[in-house]
Parts: sequence; C-alpha cells; structure tokens
Amino acid sequence: MKKNLVLFGILLVLLVATYFFQEKRAEKEYVESQTRDRVITQEITHLKLPHVEAVKKNGSWWSGDVLLSHNTFKQIERKLSEVSKIKDIQGEWKTYFPHPFQFEVNHEQWTIGDLSLDKQAFYIAQGKKIMLAEILGESTHLTQDETEIASIKLNELVTSLSKPFKDLKETQLFRFYPSLPLGQVVVEAEGSLPFELDFIKNETIPSPISGISVHKDLKGKFFSLLTQITMKEEVDFKTLKKFKKMGAIKFINPKETVLWELWLKDDKSADAYIIDPNTKHAYLMVGGTLRAFFIQLQDYWDKKVIPPQDFKSFTRTDAEFIQGEKSATVTIVNREPLAFEVKGFKVEQTKMEQLVHFIFNLGPQDQADRVSNLSKTERQQVLSENNLRIEVMGQELVLWRKTQELIVVNLTQGFKAHFNLLDENFRGTFEDVLK
Repeated sequence: MKKNLVLFGILLVLLVATYFFQEKRAEKEYVESQTRDRVITQEITHLKLPHVEAVKKNGSWWSGDVLLSHNTFKQIERKLSEVSKIKDIQGEWKTYFPHPFQFEVNHEQWTIGDLSLDKQAFYIAQGKKIMLAEILGESTHLTQDETEIASIKLNELVTSLSKPFKDLKETQLFRFYPSLPLGQVVVEAEGSLPFELDFIKNETIPSPISGISVHKDLKGKFFSLLTQITMKEEVDFKTLKKFKKMGAIKFINPKETVLWELWLKDDKSADAYIIDPNTKHAYLMVGGTLRAFFIQLQDYWDKKVIPPQDFKSFTRTDAEFIQGEKSATVTIVNREPLAFEVKGFKVEQTKMEQLVHFIFNLGPQDQADRVSNLSKTERQQVLSENNLRIEVMGQELVLWRKTQELIVVNLTQGFKAHFNLLDENFRGTFEDVLK
C-alpha cells in the first residue's frame, strides 16, 4: 500500500513537471509567435501625430487637459500593433519614402512610405531602420479585388493617424467619469414618477408586477444607454443660462454620489445641457442620445407573455385553442418557418404565425410594449366575453382585442401584456387562425 502511494506521488510530480516544462513552453512559444514580427510590441503610452501629441495616463488618453476619444485611440493602438515586419530593407531612403508620413510612438520616430511594387506590402521605418511590412488585421472596407486589400489597410492606418484634433476629442460623457458610482441609479424625468435601479441586487424599485421579472442584466442594459450619451462640447458653467429642467440621473454607491441634471437650453430649440452641480461642469449634448433619461421603468423589466421560468424550449408543443363552442389542439412545430398541425381545421399560416409571435414573444414582439395588473373586474369581464383562449406551457392566455392594441391576458399569472397593434385584419379570434 505504502509502495503504491510512493509510485502515485512520483507520477503526480512527473505530470506536474511535464505541464510546466512542455505545456507552458508551448504556450510561451505560441504567444511569442503572435508578436515576434510585430514592429511595435511595447505598450503605447505616447503618440505624436500630425494634429495632436497625446499621453496615456491611467488608461485614458490626454492632450494637455483635453480628454481624447477612448474608442479612437484604442483603434489607433490596435492598428499599430497589427503592423508586422516582413523583412529588413537596405537602400536609399528617398527611394522608399518620396512622400514620408511621420509620427512618433513612445517618443521614437516612425515613417510610413510607399507601397511595394506588387502592392501587397509597404515600407516603414523605425528611426532610420527601413522595413517591408504588412498589416495583419481585418479591413473595415469591403472589396472584391484582393490585390487592393493591402492598400486599403494602409490607407485606413494613415487616415486614423491623420484625424484633425476636433475629431480626436472625447464625446462619450461617461468617459469623463472614470470611477462613476454604479451601485444604484435613481432616474427622474418630467411627468413621470422617479424609479431606482439597484445593480447590486439586480432589482428595480418599484418592483415588477406579479408574473413579470427584472431584466436579467440590469446593469448591462443601463450601461448600453449610458454609452450612447454624447456631448458636443463642454460649456462654461458660470455663464450658463438654464431654461427648463427635464430630468436627472443620480449615481450612487456607499462612498460617492454623482448627479447629472438635464436642462433644456431654451424655448426655441431642442438643444439640451447636462449639468453636474457638484463639480460645476456643463455639457452641450447631442440630441437623440439621451434615452437613459427618458425610458420608463418597465423598459427594465422582462415583459414576456409566458414568464421565462415557465417557457420551455421545444421541438413540438401542443396548444389548446378555445372560443365559444369551438376548440382544437394545435401542435406547434419549432422550425423556420413555424409549422402547425391540427385535425379538422385548416390553418391560416400567416395569421397563426402572427399570433404565436405574440404569445411566445418572437421577432418584433420580443417584449410587450407594457404590462399591467389584471384586476378582479377585468378578469370577470375577460372570462364573460367571447374571446379566444389558449392553454400552452401551463399558462392560460386570453386574446383581448382593443381598437389600437392587442392585450394578451395571462390568467395564470394575473397580468396583461399590451402590444400596440394597428392591423385591423388581425382580430385575434379563432376564425382568424383556424378555418
């Protein structure tokens, strides 16, 4: 027994040694192969371009006290890191650089020259050291002529390095707040009740109605709206004239609070300012980027007709269709397009697909436009009227057609899902879908 344990220990040591001496070596060789021929391998912390000298500090790019575009400089860093050496070149400088494009990386001069004769590479110099190089990354432009790809990539690199200063400034407002407190957020908009988003607990206050859940990634959904908030320019806080307050967002964590107030510029335009009263900064904003201030509480809820925990993925599933004295069992086949099987009736394919999109939240009907509680009076009304009732996945649903909306009532959960619907040809009845 003791001998077996010793042998097992020796085997274990050998396996560990094999991992560190072979696997780790292979991993190191792979990483080195990816960067071996890259002309710039060190971290870029300084760039001197035709229209700006930029320094990277704490992950952000600055020109003096002007914050520069995170996305633009991230793209520049990526493009420079993709320049790969093919071979060193010996020859007359002017032969390869008749129209030199010069810039600095980490205080070292680089020069971009002409394309090679076959147009598949270009000349670049590190100081006076001349190289033939290529760009390994993908191009953002589409072309059917493969011989043009190298030229397009080089043009994209030079264009990104040549942007005028005004196009290099940061415009995403949240970038000016590198430590924005995102524990909770309180949103206020004119004409609406304020609400709170708790990103730590992934909850909203007020909570969703019964049968409805909060979006599974509340912080991610809000952050996608936050990144859209775009400024035109910073304005003088002291001389700013405010006209009308439209809303506010308060960012909160236990240690810090940041307040953004949204003010209409005047009564003659739709321009708006975001004001930070604590730091006394103000920004003129780009219209159409301020949805974070205006979307409603319910936009942070998962407004499905069938709650996600009750919805089961399927290949085939049965649904009972009942209205008045008519009833049918419809088998829904999950394929593209959807297929339906039923005895004794003919399926109206287009309208049946439309109906299933509503009850299963497919395509454009991924979410209800809004949801509301089902009162006792409404429940009695729905059951007393001659509406189409559908039983599927353990849920009892009723289609309640109004003039400009279709309401799918979930009797099991006790709520109504409202869909804006102007199609007068779709009444949501048994005869609509089964003949």
